[in-house]
Amino acid sequence: MARPVSKAVRPDSADLHGPTVVRRPHSRASARVPTSTSPFRQFTRLAAACMVAFLVLCGVEWLWVRAVTKQITAVPARTALIARDRMLSQRFIFGTIASMQAPSSQARAPWFAEREWTRTAIERSLAELHEISRRATDGSLTVRPALIADLSRMDSAAHALLRTGDALITERLDGTRGQLSESEIAALVLQLNEFIALVDAIVANEVQWTEQRTHALQRDQGIVFGGIIVVVLLLVLIVLRPAAMRMGAMAKSIAESNRRLAEQAAALEDAAHELEAQNHELQAQQRTMEEHRQLLESVQVALGANEERYRAIFATMAEGLVLRDDHGRLQAWNPSAARIAGISEADFARIVGTGKVFDVLDESGESVQEDQHPFNEVLRTGVAQTGRVLTVRRQDGTMRWLRINLRLVQSDQFGLQGRRAVVGSFVDITDERATAERLRSFSVVLEQTDQPIAMTDAQLRFTWVNRSWSEATGYSLEEAIGKRPGELLHGTHTAADTVERMRAAARQGEPFAGEVLNYRRDGTPFWMEVHTTPLRNEHGEVTSWISVERDITSRKGEERERQQLAAALAVTTDGIGIVSVGGGLEFVNHAYARVHRDRPRNLIGRPWTSRFPDDEAMRIERDIIPLVTRLGAWSGEVIGLRANGEAFPQELSITLLPTGGLVCVMRDATDRKSAEEMLRTQAMNDELTGLFNRRGFFAMANSRLDDARRRNAPALMLYGDADRFKQVNDTYGHEVGDRVLQTIASVLRTCFRSGDIVARLGGDEFVAMLVDTPAESIEALREKIDAALEDVNALGVCPCPIGMSFGYAAYHPGTPSTLDELLRSADETLYEEKRVRRAARATP
Repeated sequence: MARPVSKAVRPDSADLHGPTVVRRPHSRASARVPTSTSPFRQFTRLAAACMVAFLVLCGVEWLWVRAVTKQITAVPARTALIARDRMLSQRFIFGTIASMQAPSSQARAPWFAEREWTRTAIERSLAELHEISRRATDGSLTVRPALIADLSRMDSAAHALLRTGDALITERLDGTRGQLSESEIAALVLQLNEFIALVDAIVANEVQWTEQRTHALQRDQGIVFGGIIVVVLLLVLIVLRPAAMRMGAMAKSIAESNRRLAEQAAALEDAAHELEAQNHELQAQQRTMEEHRQLLESVQVALGANEERYRAIFATMAEGLVLRDDHGRLQAWNPSAARIAGISEADFARIVGTGKVFDVLDESGESVQEDQHPFNEVLRTGVAQTGRVLTVRRQDGTMRWLRINLRLVQSDQFGLQGRRAVVGSFVDITDERATAERLRSFSVVLEQTDQPIAMTDAQLRFTWVNRSWSEATGYSLEEAIGKRPGELLHGTHTAADTVERMRAAARQGEPFAGEVLNYRRDGTPFWMEVHTTPLRNEHGEVTSWISVERDITSRKGEERERQQLAAALAVTTDGIGIVSVGGGLEFVNHAYARVHRDRPRNLIGRPWTSRFPDDEAMRIERDIIPLVTRLGAWSGEVIGLRANGEAFPQELSITLLPTGGLVCVMRDATDRKSAEEMLRTQAMNDELTGLFNRRGFFAMANSRLDDARRRNAPALMLYGDADRFKQVNDTYGHEVGDRVLQTIASVLRTCFRSGDIVARLGGDEFVAMLVDTPAESIEALREKIDAALEDVNALGVCPCPIGMSFGYAAYHPGTPSTLDELLRSADETLYEEKRVRRAARATP
């Protein structure tokens, strides 16, 4: 560019053509005059400077936008990690509660696994948050200023929650504690709610900070776009410069600017898309947070329901419950506490400020010092008290005895606001102590009685025996406690059916009365008459048994019986009735009424003989009463009548009183008669086949033979055995051999008449005695038996064919024979028949 030429205008000369320009020669000696700058050039320079400034500003804003965008992009992942800790803590606490409340170790196992997984996940998540805090601290990551402190508080709260859960689990696993109590569950849920509230606050702050940064980002984007517009306008003004020499450069500059603007616009569009994607992610995170909020609300509803249920349990508990703080004020109580205190709930509420519900008394009956009060002892020592018995005086002055349990609670539980408190439960045991005192008195009386008495628990193990029982059995109290009666007293000949009846009565919770053969400690047997009665609680459950026994091995004299009569009347197994001079019943015990299946009040005043059939009552009046009047006593068997008209045998003893009247002692003989009949049947019948055995056969056959001899009637005896029975036993075993004998017995029953005597003498030998049957009937009987055996073989009842060989002997009135002679004769014919059969088989 050419240097501009200076122009000088003479002020004293002017013409129509303008000023005269004088050109000054350039010379080294002449001084250089400063040139002035044109306004357009100044504007151009100013515009260029502004453009550069705006471009620098836009670049700085762009870098800031990228940094802010990066910060906002990291927020959703961080928020999701925090929210994940919130969800994992809920699962950890619920797994802890569920694992402790499970009824068995098998049901607890999956909850333990769930709990350990969530604990590991929480620790891993906390490690990731710790890494975020570290990067934010050293400046490599830009976060919300208060986030580092929030993450630190969240880490402490989470670890405190884990330690609480682990402590509860450890206490239960080492067996020192049982299931979680209601207070422990409430404290655990409260700690969880505090942690959730902290996490929700952190998430809310992160969302608010993200929204602020997003608004600032949008504002700065507007600034960038405004700067670009200003730069474009400045470039347009510069382009309008009339200098043609700069048109090319300006066009080139404009193209370059357009290219850069396009790049910047594309970059801004990419940033807008990225921000939109981040907004979508934030919306997804918000939806997730909403789902978590709904889940939290459902959990809170469930916790509220649990709280209502626990409140209902608290209000309906039979035990009194109070919460007393370290200032001696009652903070909470249930209705049972007011009931035990003997005052109304309204009066109880008025005195809770003093905490003086009871006066705790010492052994002398004086009120204890305040520092010796059980609540203050627990506050001072921190040691829980369990099962402590206190003597207290209520507001109305009455004395009561309480059993209490005390435990110190944490300051953050039950809304105590930092104060310590003691929770106590108590039960009024005044009536229980009175009952125990009566039982002690009763035990002294029972200890002094001469009748053996024993007590057992619900499982029939001895808990107490009196001196008379020890003397009768030879076992001391220490030796008997914890043992069952069968372990000490039963032996080889103790009747199994009697033992089973005793056990059946115990299983059904019913009284038992009977006679049993026992063995003393030295092994000598003795008979005891036992009367066992169940003792029940208020729910009707059997808690123990009392057994009153009587040694009946030898009958004691009349004097001792008279001494024991008064004590034994209420519990004896014998029915005892006192008959007045007029013949009416003046007294009956429960055993007498029980045997007659009636109530005592229905028997008192009724004629004594009304409980006998008419013919039996007549016999008593005619034969027995005169003997009692003459001899003073009578005993024997009679037939009595129950209330429903059923007749039954009874053993009756009648004693004449000196003042007139009778004492009747009776016992139901139905069981004895049944036992005798059962023993008679067992003694006369074969156990395997049900036929008469040898003893039964000889008894019955001799009777029938005598009858035939008296009537001159014929009789026939068959004597036989099973074919190849030894081979059957050897080949198929004794089980099949028994089946063969049973099948033969069944065939013989069907082939003979009901009045015939059929018996198994032993082994495979069978015999039959037929009265009024001539000898000519033998062949018909053999054919009938053989046909029946063939039918049985056809059915395949046994794996081998069944056959029999018979011999016989006939009884003729003209030539009488004994039973032994008939058996020998029948045996000889049987032997002869077998010899003929063997000879026939040996002949080719």
